[in-house]
Amino acid sequence: MSSFLGVTCLRNEGPYVLDWLAHHLAAGFDHMLVLTHDCDDGSAELLQALSADERVTHLPFDYTAEKSVQWQALNIAKIHPLVKSADWVMFFDCDEYLNLPEPYTRLKDLVPTMPDAEAIAFPWRLFGSAGQEAFGDAPVVERFTQAAPRHIHYPLANLYKTLFRPKSFRQLGVHRPRNKKDSVPRWYVSSGQPLPERVAANDKAISLYGLLDADAPIAYLNHYSVRSAQEFLLKAQRGLPNHMDRAIDLSYWAERNFNAVTDDSISRMAPATALMRDRLHERPDVAARYDACVAEHQRRIAVLLEDLDNIRMIWRLGLLAGSTPPPRARAQRYIQNQIKAMQYNG
Repeated sequence: MSSFLGVTCLRNEGPYVLDWLAHHLAAGFDHMLVLTHDCDDGSAELLQALSADERVTHLPFDYTAEKSVQWQALNIAKIHPLVKSADWVMFFDCDEYLNLPEPYTRLKDLVPTMPDAEAIAFPWRLFGSAGQEAFGDAPVVERFTQAAPRHIHYPLANLYKTLFRPKSFRQLGVHRPRNKKDSVPRWYVSSGQPLPERVAANDKAISLYGLLDADAPIAYLNHYSVRSAQEFLLKAQRGLPNHMDRAIDLSYWAERNFNAVTDDSISRMAPATALMRDRLHERPDVAARYDACVAEHQRRIAVLLEDLDNIRMIWRLGLLAGSTPPPRARAQRYIQNQIKAMQYNG
């Protein structure tokens, strides 16, 4: 039977990591490898407690400014015995949740439907703030059920992460693994649709915009990249793992805060997640360390809201209650104009 390994890199995600791990272990990952750096919210201590479970490995590392955090984590992960021995690996973030469509309940049910696959692309589904301002510690998938429409004309909303066979590739990657020289592995979308060879061969092709079958059931990665306004404020302070120099601001919020449709389909996975979360929560020190992380995030938010600029930021986020999905013609014009500008500027 195939083994499935989930790999992530995080910093200061204490209130979320317990539920995230529970969700993906319940969804069929056999083991989760969590790399952390510079945590000061209690995340590292919580993960050490969680690593008492044989399915969780916590690997702290020291970040240097030479490369992005995620690429440093990938270079560490690629030589780890768990990665080397796994049949399938996925590198993804703590705000991305696998959402399997019916009738599948675990990865071992879905993957065999693509028996010759060496890589499977799981497209994002962007979830917005649902108009929520306050931080909360209930599961993210229960708090936020407003999303972008499935067929949104927006390349960013069609990015993906990849479940792949590491032996078929040269290197791990943030969105997709790197191909071996002169080799094009067999790629599929998580719906079972084969990925065109031109996309499979291009390591830089990280969006499925215009490629997805309009009607096929798809296993998405629900992407909760903004959460509530207060949580977004904390995220802005923390920065992005793969783009430490990129601001998390109103532009970032506008590009991701889609609340156009209701989608609670992931709730069918909630019972299995709850059982797994209870098992993890019972491990020694996990409950206390989780509570400490929640309290620390609440404390940090309270401190941030003593600052006038942050008060104004929360207000502005509330005014931007939801982004409007663009019509096809406008999206295509936007893409064409960008291509022309890049060609003009060399």
